[in-house]
Amino acid sequence: MSESRKHGLGKFGWRLVIGVALALLLLFPALGQEESRVLTDDAPVAGVLDEQAASASYVFDAGADASATISLDNVVGSALTLLLSDINGSEIARASQSGENGAAISDVALENAGRYFVFVHFAPGAAIASTSFDISVSFAGDSAQAAAAVQQAPQANELILLGAGIEASLSWNGAADLNLEVRDPTGQALHWNSRTTDNGGSFGFDANGLCEVISPEPVETALWQPGFVSTGSYEVIIYYKQACDALTATVFFDLEVRVDGVAIGNVNQALTPTGQTGQNVYVTRFEVAADGSGVLRQGGPNPDASLTLLPGGYDFASDQASPILRDVPVTGFISNARPFATYAFVAAADEIVSINMEAIGPSLDTLLQIVDPAGKVVYVNDDAFVGNTNSVIANARLLNSGTYAIVATRYAKENGGTVGRFQLTLTGATSDVAGQLSDLNLPQGDVEVSLFWSSGADLQLLVRDPSGESVFDDIPVVSSGGVLQLAGNVNCVPAATVSPVSYIYWAPGSLRPGAYEVEVWYQNACAELPPPTDFTLRIEVMGQVVADAREFPQPGQRFVTNFTVQPNGSASAGEAGFIDAGSSTLSYQDQVLDAPEILSGEPVTGVIGADNAFDLYQFFGVAGETVEIRMEAATQTLDTNLYLLSPSGREIAANDDANPVLLGASGRTTDSLISGFVLTENGPYAIIATRYANQYGGTIGFYTLTLDKS
Repeated sequence: MSESRKHGLGKFGWRLVIGVALALLLLFPALGQEESRVLTDDAPVAGVLDEQAASASYVFDAGADASATISLDNVVGSALTLLLSDINGSEIARASQSGENGAAISDVALENAGRYFVFVHFAPGAAIASTSFDISVSFAGDSAQAAAAVQQAPQANELILLGAGIEASLSWNGAADLNLEVRDPTGQALHWNSRTTDNGGSFGFDANGLCEVISPEPVETALWQPGFVSTGSYEVIIYYKQACDALTATVFFDLEVRVDGVAIGNVNQALTPTGQTGQNVYVTRFEVAADGSGVLRQGGPNPDASLTLLPGGYDFASDQASPILRDVPVTGFISNARPFATYAFVAAADEIVSINMEAIGPSLDTLLQIVDPAGKVVYVNDDAFVGNTNSVIANARLLNSGTYAIVATRYAKENGGTVGRFQLTLTGATSDVAGQLSDLNLPQGDVEVSLFWSSGADLQLLVRDPSGESVFDDIPVVSSGGVLQLAGNVNCVPAATVSPVSYIYWAPGSLRPGAYEVEVWYQNACAELPPPTDFTLRIEVMGQVVADAREFPQPGQRFVTNFTVQPNGSASAGEAGFIDAGSSTLSYQDQVLDAPEILSGEPVTGVIGADNAFDLYQFFGVAGETVEIRMEAATQTLDTNLYLLSPSGREIAANDDANPVLLGASGRTTDSLISGFVLTENGPYAIIATRYANQYGGTIGFYTLTLDKS
């Protein structure tokens, strides 16, 4: 981030000019938004100065490294002076009228892309009398880029002089590390790792940062100093980074925003850690008007899972989607009043398409979705890669024929605050990947499970059959007939298909009725700074699509679902989800009080089936007691899972696969054991006996549960 230039601020004449200009803008804050005050390439604007208006201000936008000439022509009256400044008010150049000729600042180099200001005032010593003139700007060298910047930049981020600046303050309760980020109308951001902006913004103390120093009253503040600040839309993002102790979970926060010393509102909401309810990010915005007033909006949660949610109002807008042609770029505009645009195109099954959405100003953080003919989001991209907030969906395989929709929107959609124009382009495949995907010549089968993704990450596909055997890259063939035909990016070795594919199938005639389990494990990002990864999981039985899921995993996460095949060949899908949230995915709370008691040393039996994902038991524990809990399956078709809950309902111990040594020589690795756990309080404890992946899993069978206390 470059520092502002500071030229000539000690000169009396500069102070006089700026003083007059600031006073004028303070009295007329909307002046800069009038169309006649915006200069475009070679388009003269008429102006008048007199005793009531002794100075006038104009703005223009330029591309980086452009060269500009600002001219005063047809001056009738007193001599005038031109002054050019950057967006921070730092002088770049000036010129005064000589005799009857006009004044010009010629071929001045503009280092940065963005907004520039031109002030016109009476020349030193000139009589203050009614004077008319024409003012214009022209560009050389990079005129096309400069002109494009003028046409594309919305007029929402004019500057206004505020005596008390802008302040956004976040406070919360609890020992947790929350992070505040505010993105201003120029696209610059303030947060713990971006402490200043070149337009006067600064970020305060990183409260509870990395949980190193815990504050009893944590507060984080982003502020813009008194002076010129941008009008327009400011986006506020609040992140639940991490809990700082074992007792902290849900955290309540208060966001207060002040504009020019006036409180414009509060947002009071709650956030939870990642892996519980998923509400770990909250997004809202506030808007600063040209008269210095402000409005704080009530936003909403924006977890990663919300990427697949369509913007509010999409159902109505989709009927009016604009047609888009391949290889013909279109432009559009995202604003707070219109946070998305829709486009429609027709595609054939197995066609490969790519879509690029590029922001062209001023603060827009794009988000791109593809919606299939059934109305389901099948592809999405937020950031094309780390450090770039444009969006790209490359080489997307469209599974069905029909009319698809493109949703061009922004981060957090209707709750977001970034705005600006964009360019959208729909093309075919960006490489020879189209042929490699559509011509894979994959064998057909009674059961077909396909996994598609577009990053270099190593995602493992695993399918467990009704007998308990699993097909994956370590065991590519099982006795029931399951075969791993393709495995993409195994051990971070790039797939031969460019866009990785994994495919497991059971050949015709080998269909086995029963419950199947499917797992997608994000094993390795395979990059130091991995791009976002999303995948499509498709399950087909006897030619019928049973499940078609689009998900967005984080490294290490496991996504699990299941499906059941009936003896007649029909199939149905079960629940699906990520399994890193522990027992919180199960709805057991209303059964705790009625759970049967389990006694020490007296085994009980139960069954986990398609309609019964878990059983609940309770026992009374005494602080200091040591407990051992064993859950053993009667057949290999059940993969057990155990949870122990405290009297307050908190999960305090869990086990999926026990250590066979602790279970004896005949112990099964998929049985579960909680051993040597010391109770810390008196009261009723609960045991949840379930299966791997809880309600998302597909294994079934009888089990024996044993509790031993000592």
